[in-house]
Amino acid sequence: MLMEEKPDPISRLPNEILHHIMSKVSLKEAVQISSLSTSWRSLMSPSRLSLSSNLELKEIIQSLSESAGFRTLTLHHLDASSTVCTLGTNGELHLNFSQRKQHPLSSLFGLIIKQTSSPLSRPAFSLIKTLHLRSISRLVGHTVSDLCSSWSSIESLKIEKCIGLQSIEIESSLCLKNLEVCDCPSIARIVLASAPNLNSLSYKGAFTLVQLLNNPNLERAALDFRDGLGGNEFNCEDSLSLLYSVKDIESLQLSSWLIEALCCAGVIFSKLDFQFRRLKDLKVMCSQISAKTRDSLACFLHIAPALEELQLIRMEEGLSSVEFPLSQHQNWHEPHLWKDYATVKDEACRLKHMKKIKMKGFSMGRDELLWVDLLLHNGINLREMVVDDIWRVARIPRTQLHCIKPQYLIIPCPHTHSYSLLIADSIPKF
Repeated sequence: MLMEEKPDPISRLPNEILHHIMSKVSLKEAVQISSLSTSWRSLMSPSRLSLSSNLELKEIIQSLSESAGFRTLTLHHLDASSTVCTLGTNGELHLNFSQRKQHPLSSLFGLIIKQTSSPLSRPAFSLIKTLHLRSISRLVGHTVSDLCSSWSSIESLKIEKCIGLQSIEIESSLCLKNLEVCDCPSIARIVLASAPNLNSLSYKGAFTLVQLLNNPNLERAALDFRDGLGGNEFNCEDSLSLLYSVKDIESLQLSSWLIEALCCAGVIFSKLDFQFRRLKDLKVMCSQISAKTRDSLACFLHIAPALEELQLIRMEEGLSSVEFPLSQHQNWHEPHLWKDYATVKDEACRLKHMKKIKMKGFSMGRDELLWVDLLLHNGINLREMVVDDIWRVARIPRTQLHCIKPQYLIIPCPHTHSYSLLIADSIPKF
């Protein structure tokens, strides 16, 4: 006997009540709920409107931003492009500007967001707290700039997949706490000035000029230059200026090639006039660990005296490997570039506060093992090392070495009566 299908009392409710229920959940949860039944899905179906100008686009988006509850609109432009506007709860707005294919160099534009607390600003604009902008084009760039400048209470801003977007300038954003920019291939400059409450900055793409001015509460920065130089030129002074601007943060993500490039250009990290004195967590994205990578990272650690956790992640796909020739002015080079490994290891800084090290995606060849050796040599208070989730480090007394079974790497611990062992997870830890 077939089991009777249970009635769905929720779907039978009037649309007004369903809309009210949807208005109480986040946009992500609303999308999940829409899969439960046809009635719920109908709430997600966008209303369709045709536009005759960007002014009309601006007015409609402004009206949508002042609405309460969940709403979705698809706006069709005269040039056959369209804009999908989705308003979630708690001031969450997603704007997706689809566009016809065009060459990025023929449609370069900039995004300027200058927020003011003018008395003429309409208070309803304070509803928008989370803004997600996708696929902005030159045709709507000015309109988007005006809208963002009006929404003075934006706390989280994400900009992604904008072909032709060449620059982003954000000024006087008093409420902004999180900024994320990713997959904008034409970007050449990002300027963020006077965002006193900015807590987190994330960038993913090709190397670009990033200028940070008056952002005293910045704690986390992810500068993921995984696409290499792109069409931009590497500038040593600009790169050092960027590092200086984030010197007071607690969590930092960098691409290894940037550190190598600075070394090759002659930067001596131990002689810089600044340090990352508050940095606790460092994450480095690598395409591989070569001898130059290993030794450059060792030198970079000189300016992170309080570091507690280090992660090295290998990006096999989507990460460009950038090679830089050594400068001819050898006397200005970081000394490790002319020394053998034993000397580099001995002169590397002691990692007194390092508690945890994690390496993921590496083959543990010679250079990788020497890097592990260097870290163990200097991580005098290290509590945990995880290598690719299958190897861990354990320190044991010399007197117990006879108890160790195969599949381990023995590394002496200087000035102690112990050895460090790189042990597979399948082997008991001592």
